[in-house]
Amino acid sequence: MSRKVNKVVKLITGLLIMVPLLCQLFTFEKFSAALTSAGITPYLSLPIAIILVVVELMSLPFLIDMNMPKRITLTSRMAVFLSLGIMTVISFLAFANGHVAVIFGATIKNVNNVAAIFLVFMMWILLICANLSTKKTAK
Repeated sequence: MSRKVNKVVKLITGLLIMVPLLCQLFTFEKFSAALTSAGITPYLSLPIAIILVVVELMSLPFLIDMNMPKRITLTSRMAVFLSLGIMTVISFLAFANGHVAVIFGATIKNVNNVAAIFLVFMMWILLICANLSTKKTAK
């Protein structure tokens, strides 16, 4: 994959992660209640909401391809995997409990669980493509 295509894939992934992040932040006070209704225990819903928002925010430097030190870039790259992992677990918990999708917080209500799981699945595919090597190998 060329470097230019890799940058475009990272940018698309970053935009797709920013949508749930902004939705979660607009109604953050109701986000933990939405997580509770999706099947997460009440005493864990607020810490999970905080961790998810912070990790999504930490993932943006890698996704917008900022010129940063290698340690920060690796931390940001790991944050993308962690945020998508948390979103995947939350989406499947909401699906298993028959609740509407909660990865958008309380901002966008009545989103079909299948659509949310499909969005997370597409973000996983884009993230895997974004992490493919761009170095040319010797032949």
